[in-house]
Amino acid sequence: MNEPKKPASPMAEPNPTWKDWLSAARLRTLPLAFAVIVLGSGLAVFESPASFHGGVLALALFTAFSYQVLSNFANDLGDGRRGTDAHKKGEQRAVASGRISMRQMQRATSLFTALSLVSGTLLSVLAFHGQWPLQLTFIFLGALATWAARSYTLGGNPYAYWGGGDLFVFLFFGLVGVVGSAALFARPQAYFLLPAAVAGAMSAAVLTLNNLRDQETDAAARKRTLVVRYGTRWGRNYFKVLLGASNVLNLLFIFIVYWKDSQEGTAQLDAGALVGPIGVHFGLILALRYLSKQFAEATEPEPLDRLLKPMALITLAYCVATALSLQF
Repeated sequence: MNEPKKPASPMAEPNPTWKDWLSAARLRTLPLAFAVIVLGSGLAVFESPASFHGGVLALALFTAFSYQVLSNFANDLGDGRRGTDAHKKGEQRAVASGRISMRQMQRATSLFTALSLVSGTLLSVLAFHGQWPLQLTFIFLGALATWAARSYTLGGNPYAYWGGGDLFVFLFFGLVGVVGSAALFARPQAYFLLPAAVAGAMSAAVLTLNNLRDQETDAAARKRTLVVRYGTRWGRNYFKVLLGASNVLNLLFIFIVYWKDSQEGTAQLDAGALVGPIGVHFGLILALRYLSKQFAEATEPEPLDRLLKPMALITLAYCVATALSLQF
């Protein structure tokens, strides 16, 4: 006679499928991480055409992948521990929903922490072979990026909970991401900061949409994003300022990058070379104007959630199109 099956232990861990892990990795966030690498690489090749190195680009993209998945796992774990996602509207996180346990997510976070550190170190060695000061500098920056990826909602004082998320997104999806990627190939120029700031501002706009959507649940969980700190009206105006700043900074970039000092010391403009970047700028204006109209009508979490994907795609398109337009 077969013995009856014993009931499962209430402490038994879930058995997540590969689909659960892919969902937790939130692969749809990868395009923004890849976009800054492409933009920085395009700027470097524009400045120094012979500087391109396929191996460096491939390893840079893999490192960006490691950072982004680490960030998503750490955010899932950190918010899950604090109960922030318990009443979240929209996509449910893996830990909060019980599909993946905290211990399982902790192990995955540790694994990608190690992977990020190793890949960042290898990238620094490959890009700056024989240049010890630069190698050490970029190994340090890689470790800093790994810390930033882990610490958004994880740790004793995660910066997302005191309103530092916007600054870190602007830095790592803008200035550090773009200029740092360019430095892997060639010496970065001051004007690189302009498109880097555009990418950073639009990435911060993606985060602002997310924070507007989650304002109610974030406030209940004491997650003091800038939107929670200063209110809905401020957050909506802040979003508009980010879009406006992106347009202005990109227009300034177009004029600065193509004005070159001639041998006589006077400025000259290659009008033909402006066609591509001006086309990108015109497309950016149209896309952001369309999104602004949709944003004006989006006052509830669900409509705001639907704007996240197009805002991220606009940011990706800007970075890729700008990088390509510089090559012609």
